[in-house]
Amino acid sequence: MGHPLHTNGSSPSNGLVSHDSEAGPSSSNGHASSSSSHTTVQPGSLPSHVLSAVQPVQPTGTLMYEDDRDWQEQHVTLTEHGKDGTDDGMDEDGLQLKAGISSRRMTERPGIGGGKRMPVEREEAVRLMLQGLRDIGYHQAADVLEVESGFQLSTTHAQDFQSAILGGRWSEAFALLPELGIPIPPAQEAESSGSSIASGKTKATTLGKGTSSLSDQASFLIAQQKYLEYLEIGQQKKALGVLRGELARVAKDQDVLHTLSGFMMCLDKADLYERAMWDGAQGASRRQLLEHLQAFISPQIMVPSRRLATLFDQARRHQQLSCLYHEEPDTISLYNDHRCESGQFPSVTTHVLADHTDEVWRIEWSPDGLFLASAGKDKTVVIWQLKITPKEGGGSQYSVAPFQQLKEHTDPVEAMAWSPDGNTLITAADKNIYIWDVKTGSLKPRPSASSQHSDTISAIQWLPDGSEFIVSSMDCKVVFYDLTGHLLRQWSAFPLQLNDFVITPDGKRIVAITTPLKRVSHNDKLKQSMSARPSDESETIGPVTNIGPNGGPMAPFQYATMEHSIAIIRIADHEIIDWSQDLRCETTSIKISSDGKKVIVSCTPDEIQVWSIDPALRYLRKHSGHVQGHFLIRSCFGAPKNRFILSGSEDGHVYVWQGSSPNPIEVLSGHTGVVNSVAWNPVAVRRIFASCSDDMTIRIWQPPLNLDELNAAAMGVEDDVAETEDQGTSQRDGDETRAGEDEGMIL
Repeated sequence: MGHPLHTNGSSPSNGLVSHDSEAGPSSSNGHASSSSSHTTVQPGSLPSHVLSAVQPVQPTGTLMYEDDRDWQEQHVTLTEHGKDGTDDGMDEDGLQLKAGISSRRMTERPGIGGGKRMPVEREEAVRLMLQGLRDIGYHQAADVLEVESGFQLSTTHAQDFQSAILGGRWSEAFALLPELGIPIPPAQEAESSGSSIASGKTKATTLGKGTSSLSDQASFLIAQQKYLEYLEIGQQKKALGVLRGELARVAKDQDVLHTLSGFMMCLDKADLYERAMWDGAQGASRRQLLEHLQAFISPQIMVPSRRLATLFDQARRHQQLSCLYHEEPDTISLYNDHRCESGQFPSVTTHVLADHTDEVWRIEWSPDGLFLASAGKDKTVVIWQLKITPKEGGGSQYSVAPFQQLKEHTDPVEAMAWSPDGNTLITAADKNIYIWDVKTGSLKPRPSASSQHSDTISAIQWLPDGSEFIVSSMDCKVVFYDLTGHLLRQWSAFPLQLNDFVITPDGKRIVAITTPLKRVSHNDKLKQSMSARPSDESETIGPVTNIGPNGGPMAPFQYATMEHSIAIIRIADHEIIDWSQDLRCETTSIKISSDGKKVIVSCTPDEIQVWSIDPALRYLRKHSGHVQGHFLIRSCFGAPKNRFILSGSEDGHVYVWQGSSPNPIEVLSGHTGVVNSVAWNPVAVRRIFASCSDDMTIRIWQPPLNLDELNAAAMGVEDDVAETEDQGTSQRDGDETRAGEDEGMIL
């Protein structure tokens, strides 16, 4: 029920009414109960002679719209095959949506375009209107509606109960529980009346592992509020009596009692507010208590608080989750369904960056989104600077220009990571780590020239505070370095290979895609071959002619079945605290959402999986439609609140999915080779992302411009593409060792 704007009677200045007080109940909604005579006119209410002039109206039937009585729900769900189907994926707000929502479905759904709507009981609709009117403060209109419709918002007992809770009359509220459908066991009433504080002894009937009764749960909530309010006004003796005589009898968990008893030691009210996370009798605590108690009361007796506003919010969220290109609007109207157009999605190539001379495998934005690092097969890292230009009429336009070229790598660059402050870039080529000063483009000296890794480095990540960076390699090592590259500590993850990993925003956990190597050997020495990739069957590694310890031929070790999984590792003690079952697919990369609650895992063949990692590891859904079977492709989250998922593809396109939709909402063309990686700018509201490809280019994608700007941008892109193709042709003509056009970064 809504917050009463007008009440009858007064409370003490401290806002607390003793639970022993038997003062008369105040009106909970600004008017007297319809069952009692109007001897006085309450503030905001109409006098009785006015209400008596209102003529009741009794429409036929019980529905809000009688012509909806034969309504039949049509389950229309469009799939890529044109058949009915559903998607049980859950979004971040916990709302279940069906797959394939489209503009076509919106016109077919009942209730749209003049069709029949779901039938609604008229009594429920009127009671919600009554509650909404009183919440807003239109008490006179609510009075008239009650008389005209014959429906009451709540029963007299419910009104008295609400008034007792908000007025702090706890004995009265407890006595009204049976009238609200919450029976109190006779034994509990006897114990309550016979409880004694003086003896200092309490028969604590703490509930066991089973579920407590509704009366126990409601009694506990009321007693807890009473206990805290006594502490608030310094009545420790009465608070102790409530703790021993009431809370101990109905509490389910002894730890809760222990926590509550600790509040007796609070120094003052401020300390109590902080430790109990409670705002006092004068705050919203009584209102929140009433809302919690309403969960135990039938809505036929008492309508849940602010139910009409809750329905509005649910409808808004459902429409937003159904909107493929949703962005948070400045205002929300109830008159029309919410719908965003696709014009603001970055679907147009505005820049083609062509400084690389070979396949581009990796791209990473700096934390502030002002620099983009690209790397790949040509052993060079190029840092691009994003320049922001304000547009006339508001908004911004972005241009990109080369900033630094880092050329001292001896092998193709396969991993890199920006420091949280954006001043340092760590890159990895084969087994070696390089530390770069971004501003000067100079390579920082390392304490040791020798590498700690005996196999290819697979991933690099910084701790969120920027104090350390972590490197994993295919020799099953996880190594921690300080800012200068000095070795701090290392783990042996054997037999787990960390193919890729991310770090949660709190810096406490690693979420990794792993490959356990189950190797069978006939001796104690295992040949170092951790990066070898097995076939579907067990693969023999090493020549059979090796000499064993007894001088005879040594049998080679073998790989057994490979299992691909996700593991969550606690950094403090490198313990695996959660993991998935075998994913039944080969994982290639992992990305974490900006809020640290979800990850996406790219898999072969042709699949992106979405997993929840907070509070526990749980599979949510998958997205498909792109092509990934032979090369390592990196996907990413995009847009505010990570509403989009983007991925490259072996067919040269960029694919975009939204929410729980399994099929892409955008397929963007432009690249002529495998699209190896995509990266959305970390300042998500900029609506800009980058993609890189085997065609030796990086493309910058932004929302469409107006017609004149779009034509100019298109002409510029065509010139860039032509120049890039000319450079690529001359390069291929002069380099006979270059692989075919469609060669990607091999898994």
